[in-house]
Amino acid sequence: MTLSAVHVPAPMKSGPVVYTNQQLLHVLIHLAQGENTLGRRTFEQRRRGTDPSAPLYERRFGSWNRALELAGLAVIEQPQQLQTATTKWTQKQLIAAIRQCRRETGSTTLAAYEAWRTDPADLKGDVPPATTIRFRMGSWSRATELACG
Repeated sequence: MTLSAVHVPAPMKSGPVVYTNQQLLHVLIHLAQGENTLGRRTFEQRRRGTDPSAPLYERRFGSWNRALELAGLAVIEQPQQLQTATTKWTQKQLIAAIRQCRRETGSTTLAAYEAWRTDPADLKGDVPPATTIRFRMGSWSRATELACG
């Protein structure tokens, strides 16, 4: 009795899922469940593991509100109580903070910025959080483009 080798192909490593703009917008509309808008938090609660992430929408369309607009949904207005909180810094100060981070760390990723901003060994004083920059500038990529482009 001879054993013959049976060829078993190696498992294919799956790559990242690439969504078309139309597929992304369809998911937004579906998860809105007939409502006229879809907040980011509600989106995260409703999405399944195979659905695209909220940051993907922001990277692809520039902001969450732009994605909503393209999907035919109403944009999310900033809550009244937060309107004064995010106007503490001028746009010039927001851009300067990103530039300072780049000078000191060599990076402008959101993660690098937050690590730099919150480093307990090197207190920066009054530096805006990335969430404020992202909200005010529309997206992190737009903010870094303006700061470094």
